[in-house]
Amino acid sequence: MELKKINQIQLPDQRFFEISLPILFIIIGLFGAFNHALWRDEMQGWLVAWQSNNLIDLWKNNAPSGHPVLWSLLIYLSKNITGTPISMQLLHWFLGSSAILIFWRFSPFNLITKALFTFGYFPFWEYFFICRHYVIAELIIFTFCSIYHLKEKTYIPFSLCIGLLANTQALSWSLAFAIGMTLVLDWFLNPNQRENYKRNKNWTFDLTSSIAISSTLLCFGAFSLLQVRDSVKLLSSLIDIRHFLRVIGQIFGGYMLIIPNSSRFIDLFLCALITLILLFSTINFIKVFRPALIYFISGILFLFLFNYFLFLGDGSRHYGYYFLLIISSVWLAISYQERSVLINTSQTLFTKGNLFYFPRLLSFCLTIHMVVGTHMVINDFRVPYSSGKATAEYIQAKGWENFPIFATRDVEVATVAGYLDREFYLPELNGFGSYAQWDNRNIIERAKTLDEVQVYLDKFPKVNKLLLLLSNRSSIKNLELGESLYYEKFRLIADSKFENSFHDSEMFYLYWVERIVN
Repeated sequence: MELKKINQIQLPDQRFFEISLPILFIIIGLFGAFNHALWRDEMQGWLVAWQSNNLIDLWKNNAPSGHPVLWSLLIYLSKNITGTPISMQLLHWFLGSSAILIFWRFSPFNLITKALFTFGYFPFWEYFFICRHYVIAELIIFTFCSIYHLKEKTYIPFSLCIGLLANTQALSWSLAFAIGMTLVLDWFLNPNQRENYKRNKNWTFDLTSSIAISSTLLCFGAFSLLQVRDSVKLLSSLIDIRHFLRVIGQIFGGYMLIIPNSSRFIDLFLCALITLILLFSTINFIKVFRPALIYFISGILFLFLFNYFLFLGDGSRHYGYYFLLIISSVWLAISYQERSVLINTSQTLFTKGNLFYFPRLLSFCLTIHMVVGTHMVINDFRVPYSSGKATAEYIQAKGWENFPIFATRDVEVATVAGYLDREFYLPELNGFGSYAQWDNRNIIERAKTLDEVQVYLDKFPKVNKLLLLLSNRSSIKNLELGESLYYEKFRLIADSKFENSFHDSEMFYLYWVERIVN
């Protein structure tokens, strides 16, 4: 059976669906951009760019985040489209839409596979509705797959892919290395590739330029990541079986969108066993095209090492890189296989008639992704992702936006600061700011919140009344709306609460603080 057997399922009026489904995706995303309530991680990027007057400021403001500067730079260049966070959301919508258009135009998958992928969890929700730098990685990887045939003429586009990935996000480095490994090994193992490339009269200049571009951008990306002193630290220096299995669980999450219960060894072990089956099924399918196999194995290896030693990941957005690797590897394998090459038809665990035959597994995984992704998008229209936007609108409606505002925790209240376009007094910084400064912040315990309010009043004796904004993690429990609480030299009055939020940590509470004057 030929590898391209995966593409033989066709639907009536295929051309109609090929046009209408991407358009539907783009339209839903546009409505989503204007509807989606940004949460703290999204707003952090906007605030870094918005409060930068020039590129030097941008570099300084971005440095404490521990992320490369590319995403902040793109926001900075586009921030004046509307002058509000919607500028960032429109930018993100454009990048995500571009990625999907490239996928539909150049990927070799059949209509069903394209549709399942498009409306799946990562391309439809996590990397489309949620405004983070992950969409850049998706776009670059799809671009790499669509231009892979150009390697016989030039390497410059690939050097840009590698360099830009290195400046996108820390995990993106693993895929940048995978692309580089694929190109390098293919150069040495494929004499036809070298001969075809050297037919270009300017091949020496092209190769030198490609190496220079990728090296420069890699160094720049590394320098960006190392701005935070504690950004690089080993999670494990010795063999740790439980930690090893947890990392395997990240790979499983890339396929199935779930990770095992890390507190139970049996869950971790069974998950690892299933993951090995998934990996071998994938490898068995793509092995007919050597560069795809190199890319997949090296990508898995680099991501695994990164997860094991540096960062395990704390959300689906992180193990989504495994998913992008799976899709792009299969894309390469199907697109660039030799037509004469056939899959081994011997009766093994991974042939067509068996459960673990890869096209069957891929369809199963993509169906799960589509169900979850569609659910999350629908839910985002029903329930605000964060109540920060509603909190800011309430403050503006009351005309309180110019009042002194004491806010904590800084990580969460950044959402409200972004929508109000102003700074708060943040006790974590011992001063004014709008977002978390990871390099010099203090952690304020809930029990110490009111102590810090008193410190603020002592620091600013002319302030007799201020607005206290607390996130759910720092709110005053058991204080009902309208009730008062007397604390040392001030009275606290509960004004309002905003609890209609997908994230518990993105609920906010407003209080008035009145100084007690003797």
